[in-house]
Amino acid sequence: MTDPERLREVRSLNLLDTPFEDRFDQYTRLVASVFGVPTALVTLVDADRQWFKSMVGFDRRETPIEESFCAHALPLDLLYVPDARKDRRFHDNALVVGEPYIRFYAGAVLKGPSGEPLGTLCVIDQQPRELSDVDKWRLLMFARIVESEINLHKQFDHWSVGLQHSVMYDSITALPGRALFEELVSSTWEQAAGAAKTLTLVHFHLTNFEVLHSLAGQLGCDHVMATIARRLEQNVRGEDRIGMLGTDRLGLAITWGAAGPDESVERVNVLTRTLAKPVDYNGTRLPIEIAAGVSRAPGDAPDVETLLAHARMAAADVQQGGPRVRCYSSDVHRSVAHSHERQYRLAETLRSDALDQVYQPIVECSTGRMIGVEALARWTDAQWGAISPAEFVPIAEADADLCRMLTRCTLNSACKQLAQWRGEFDFFPYMAVNIAGAELYRDDFADMVAGLVAEHQVPATSLVLEITEQSVITDVETAAKTMNALRSQGFRFAIDDFGTGYSSLRYLQQLPLDILKIDRSFTQLITQDATSHELTVGILQIARTLNLAVVAEGVETAEQYAVLQQLGAGHIQGFLLGRPQPADAISEQLKALQPPR
Repeated sequence: MTDPERLREVRSLNLLDTPFEDRFDQYTRLVASVFGVPTALVTLVDADRQWFKSMVGFDRRETPIEESFCAHALPLDLLYVPDARKDRRFHDNALVVGEPYIRFYAGAVLKGPSGEPLGTLCVIDQQPRELSDVDKWRLLMFARIVESEINLHKQFDHWSVGLQHSVMYDSITALPGRALFEELVSSTWEQAAGAAKTLTLVHFHLTNFEVLHSLAGQLGCDHVMATIARRLEQNVRGEDRIGMLGTDRLGLAITWGAAGPDESVERVNVLTRTLAKPVDYNGTRLPIEIAAGVSRAPGDAPDVETLLAHARMAAADVQQGGPRVRCYSSDVHRSVAHSHERQYRLAETLRSDALDQVYQPIVECSTGRMIGVEALARWTDAQWGAISPAEFVPIAEADADLCRMLTRCTLNSACKQLAQWRGEFDFFPYMAVNIAGAELYRDDFADMVAGLVAEHQVPATSLVLEITEQSVITDVETAAKTMNALRSQGFRFAIDDFGTGYSSLRYLQQLPLDILKIDRSFTQLITQDATSHELTVGILQIARTLNLAVVAEGVETAEQYAVLQQLGAGHIQGFLLGRPQPADAISEQLKALQPPR
């Protein structure tokens, strides 16, 4: 980035020296209220001045560049100054030692359409303040919203009337866009209030959009959203209002009389099931997953913006495998805030490569000799302590970027540890690593895995990639293509938790698998329940027929071990043989396995 390019971007937006606009002022007012500060600004940094497009609690329209805090923020994503008097960059600044006596500053950088930094969305106080990680994330998110307004302004200048229509109506579905939908909701709310009716707002979210994009591309996703929009149009009443809330989101406003709320929720359940029916595209039957969040006026919100936000929160709180419709409540609010904070902290942990890894031995059933280990991610947060994988893995897998970060982090740690053992011992175990099924639908996944192996100089044959039944059943053909590309390089694949999903012999034949892992739910009942015993016998026979190695998981007692040994299970894994443990503990066991020199 060069300064002339940045200045061209700033000036091309035609925002400098223009009147205040409510579309920006509403955000500075909101941000000041959310953060509890007297001052919030939307700034643009020109060559020799800092100019304010919107402001709350400030009485100047511009300041010299020499006094600008925001100019210091431009190379960053966010500049945070807890106490300006103690910061050598600003302790003698005119805005610190004189009016308005700035002590606290936090500014999130705003970027233009081509990515150049323009200025900031900033909050200011005359008292020192601390800003939590969650508040920093919130300020960055508000900045992204303001960026959208800035970029929208640029597009209006560029495309004029044509853009006006595309803003008002979605080009893919022909439904009202978000802005127009909000106006329709406001009008509907006023009419409902006048008639003593309840307004129910529904936020429909296509939760598997990323998977669909990998399977069918952008055109396929466009077809899916257009199909879902048509289904919604065909199943609403004339007085209902529908519109687009985002690329993968639709909104519905319903008005009801005094007895309406319960009826409306039941109707939303029916609509959700209707929208979630598979969509055919180019001969492929695409699976559709819909989550619906419901908020009601006036009980759940004082205004349209909050009503929309609460419906989105409720949709975000829909749990995998649970009911697909969620109504807003204070519990939902706390749950989503908690989840967002967890998501932010997990992202920070993954970016700094601070996720830990432990290893559980996999042993040969006939001899008890360790032949492999399963790498298991562990997260210990400085504030919250140890966080269970059962909590943080679903958080990561719900976000495509976080999922990729988690996958890369765990694979990188596994390869790094394998390289260390390979340098220390003549014998080292294979490493099994859990992979999110969505990764198999990414075009670059095979290259990423091969690149990590090459970087750490470990043989591909030393890695086993574990996937679950549910994760590959979505599109067996695409999954098999990615797996074959990796298997040709020497990587092996295991199907994890076998018996708890679809357990289809067809996909077992289609996928290039090497190992079948029997789920612990069978193993732990094998000595007590005849059905579990017989099912385990059947699974072992399937594995032999398909020439797959077997690992029985969850072995906790000597009796379970003996039965599995008698049945001819090849390998076993569980607390009886070893709990997940640090790499150093595995190294001590490897010393005992080294052949005599």
